[in-house]
Amino acid sequence: MEKGEMKLKNYFTTGWGRNAVRYLKNGASIKVVIDTAPFSLLKRDGKIEVSQGAPKSHDVLLEISSSAINYLCDAGTEDEAHERLAQLVHHPTAERYSRMKIEVQPTEKGRIDFFWKGYFFWARRMEFCW
Repeated sequence: MEKGEMKLKNYFTTGWGRNAVRYLKNGASIKVVIDTAPFSLLKRDGKIEVSQGAPKSHDVLLEISSSAINYLCDAGTEDEAHERLAQLVHHPTAERYSRMKIEVQPTEKGRIDFFWKGYFFWARRMEFCW
């Protein structure tokens, strides 16, 4: 595993991000692009799995820079991690950014699936919405 991918996996499994992942239901799939390399986050059996390459299907695209991962993972407290997430999302720079794009169908079923799989609460916890 690459360094950025490993740090992100640790953030979501043992770090402050595990509080956000708990909202995701089994089967939730997120395509993660770190700089330009695609990875996938999949919740299975109550645990998050990180693997290289794009997932076969996904509902959310998370784009994040490797410097943003380092910045986020260096937070000393959960409150500091939330402040850093908010800065990455709402005040991105060319080197340090975090973006989320919803890729479900813009239909009632798509919105229900998005909510049902826990993406809404995950996104709130990751500071993408208030």
